[in-house]
Amino acid sequence: MFIGKIVKSDSHINYVCQIYGPREVEVEPGPPDYAFGRFVRIAVRSSQLDDPDTTLDLALGISQEPVTYAIGVIYDTILLNPAFGSLGPRLSNETQVELFSPDYISEKAVLIYVMVLGMMELRPSPSGSPGILSTMHGVPLLSLELGSEIETMTDEEVCAFHFFTDSANQDTQTPYLHMGYLPHIIAQRNSLLPMVTLRIIDQLERLFPQNLSLLSIVKRNFAWRLKVETTG
Repeated sequence: MFIGKIVKSDSHINYVCQIYGPREVEVEPGPPDYAFGRFVRIAVRSSQLDDPDTTLDLALGISQEPVTYAIGVIYDTILLNPAFGSLGPRLSNETQVELFSPDYISEKAVLIYVMVLGMMELRPSPSGSPGILSTMHGVPLLSLELGSEIETMTDEEVCAFHFFTDSANQDTQTPYLHMGYLPHIIAQRNSLLPMVTLRIIDQLERLFPQNLSLLSIVKRNFAWRLKVETTG
């Protein structure tokens, strides 16, 4: 489901997104939809064709053209309320304002911070299960655009983002679990990113039970490193 749109960027890989509020979309997203450590995807408009008919087909879900997505993870949430601190008397309360001034714009908002971890190229299919054409971990070449919509990812899509096969002899090789974005996350300076990394590993332990021993080692090493860096 679509949960919001990009309103700002702090860098090439860090984006601020505003969550859709009441009456902005048919199905309003709830807190579990933009929870800490949730994987999301954003369509890269710059990589799509400029044909307006193609754009319309993509929006309607009937196009067979490949779609490139930036894959990111939610690592922070901000509750924005400009009215905080204005504790003086008011002529109307919130209920009366909504009733007598329906055009009044509420300035309250929920903002989330998303870090881009890589890219995926999908080919839509009528059956509803898109085909994975390519996957990349790391810093993408193209930046995202203001107003681009953010969409939650299914467990199948998260698995596909982490399942890699070497380019040579793809038909004979077994896919393997890959977390090529870990150095990318570690290099960033944010106190919440180590915690979101542990949250990502927890999700992968559930999605890849066959790799539980490997993920447990990575989790212990990362938790130990986090403890050492915290204590100085």
